[in-house]
Amino acid sequence: MTIHLYFVLLLCCGFIVQTNGLFRTSELFPSIADPNLSMERIVRNTGYPFELHHVTTKDGYILSVHRIPSNNTNVNVQNRRVVLIMHGLLGSSADWVVPSRDRSIAYLLADNGYDVWLGNSRGTTASKNHTTLSLQSAQFWDFSWHEMGMYDLPAMIDYILAHTGQKQLFYIGFSQGTTQFWVLMSLRPEYNEKIKLMSALAPVAYTGHIIGLLKPASFFANFFKGIYRYTGFFELLPNTALMRFLTQNFCREGMPTQYFCEFITFIIGGFSTEVDHAHFAEYVEFAPAGCSYKQLVHYAMGIQNPGHFRPYDYGTLNNIMVYGQFTPPEYPLDRITAPVILYNGLNDFLAHPDDVDILSRKLPNIVEKYTVTLTRLNHFDFMFAVDVRQYVYDHLIEKMNSIP
Repeated sequence: MTIHLYFVLLLCCGFIVQTNGLFRTSELFPSIADPNLSMERIVRNTGYPFELHHVTTKDGYILSVHRIPSNNTNVNVQNRRVVLIMHGLLGSSADWVVPSRDRSIAYLLADNGYDVWLGNSRGTTASKNHTTLSLQSAQFWDFSWHEMGMYDLPAMIDYILAHTGQKQLFYIGFSQGTTQFWVLMSLRPEYNEKIKLMSALAPVAYTGHIIGLLKPASFFANFFKGIYRYTGFFELLPNTALMRFLTQNFCREGMPTQYFCEFITFIIGGFSTEVDHAHFAEYVEFAPAGCSYKQLVHYAMGIQNPGHFRPYDYGTLNNIMVYGQFTPPEYPLDRITAPVILYNGLNDFLAHPDDVDILSRKLPNIVEKYTVTLTRLNHFDFMFAVDVRQYVYDHLIEKMNSIP
């Protein structure tokens, strides 16, 4: 559940939300002009090919999916190995290409002959389009990670398989990218047959043991969930010129304020000794990438109800109309038959080891639970740690390569 340092930075700057009927951040501090062009520039400057694809979901959201075709010229349609990689909350596909080519899982997989597809969930910087709804409307932002699992993921999976001519693909999810996977595979179990292997980085389902800054924040998010009744659902923490200015000027190496930026990430995701100080500002340049207020509230519900992993709680009366019972039903994780490897760290505040243990006992087809013990990785280390390749990615790629 990627919660970046900007959550606190925006609070310090006089937290401004983008909402229907309230002051809009996009009008004062516009987003980057074209995030797809920015992605293409980064990938091509690193020496890899790039393709932009647009996928439309069943409920009308238009998603940007970025493709890095294999560098292996010997790969043909018959032996093509396809992988979809999904970011976490407030993240985007940029998270996977900003690290250097010897530390980015996207580039490492491309070097290993994989056809790499990087998804962008609805509402993030590169996926702010809809066939009928305006970005400024409350209806556009009426979604959580439940809808991402029910609509975004199947749309991307089906598009990629149809485009590549394959019947199955590999899936790598980080944080929220794992949450929406559990939603899809449990409620639409036919999609399990389309997954060769799911590699879950810092997996998030059960959240009752979360510690750090997000624990008290969840009380406020859950308490104020009724705000949508007066404003409609709205966007939080978009990637604006203001946020890029803050990171570029206060989080870069050589600035004394960089340590404050890093400290904020520590109290959110866990303390780490794996921070790349020289490139820290680059890692957070494209984040936060925006999310719906409803996404945060949905996670807060899980934090406040330990031991439960359920759809959105609309209140007793509305739950009866939506679910036919007073409380939302548990996601039926026993229906997830796709093979899964769980990767977790010992100092992860958000994907806490105790919560990962609960998840591992619920999933019926765990290939391996890989706990990194050489160092105490925090939540964000699974993307940006100096030695993430040694601790995680080499093992991940070895396991993927072992599957025919």
